[in-house]
Amino acid sequence: MIATRDREPERNRERNPERSRERIVGAALGEFAAKGFAGARVADIARRAGLNKQLISHHFGGKLGLYRAVMNRRRSTAGGEMAGPPGGPMPEALPGFYDRASADPEWIRVLLWETLERNDVHGTDHARGLDERVERYRGRLEWIRDEQAAGRLPDDLDADLLFLSLMGAALYPLILPMVAELVSGEDPTTEAFARRHRDHLVALAGRLGR
Repeated sequence: MIATRDREPERNRERNPERSRERIVGAALGEFAAKGFAGARVADIARRAGLNKQLISHHFGGKLGLYRAVMNRRRSTAGGEMAGPPGGPMPEALPGFYDRASADPEWIRVLLWETLERNDVHGTDHARGLDERVERYRGRLEWIRDEQAAGRLPDDLDADLLFLSLMGAALYPLILPMVAELVSGEDPTTEAFARRHRDHLVALAGRLGR
């Protein structure tokens, strides 16, 4: 009997709850990135994590709770939301946005799915969790205003719209790679394109300073 229990599949046991949570969150990120919230299945997430799907209900209360846990976990990491200033002054800082996003393609896909599935994910409870995101973006806007005050960005532009413009410039080839390829004639996933884009971002940001 002991030998039988020892051979019991790991998905039916939970030796380390914290490690189980980490594995579930990691597996869920991959599923949400590939299929969105609506398309992801709890059974597939559990299978990817190598754990029993009942543990998802136990730890997260279901798929929506797990989705929010994934989003909160990613936003609490150094690269969360891909929107934080990489550090340092402009213009050299702008390619950092691109580099962070390039290194985290799953997170890009999750954010794109979030836009497409806004009602499915949030429903009438859309406001939950948004206060923290708003606060994080206030920090981004303070960074923009500091750069404006230092003369490295134009101070006659609204900080919020300027931030969105810079993010769009940095991330466009990653968000719409087909359009980037049609316009540039280059594969935007190559290192050659990445180098050219980084150089362009530095030059572009440099033109914005006084």
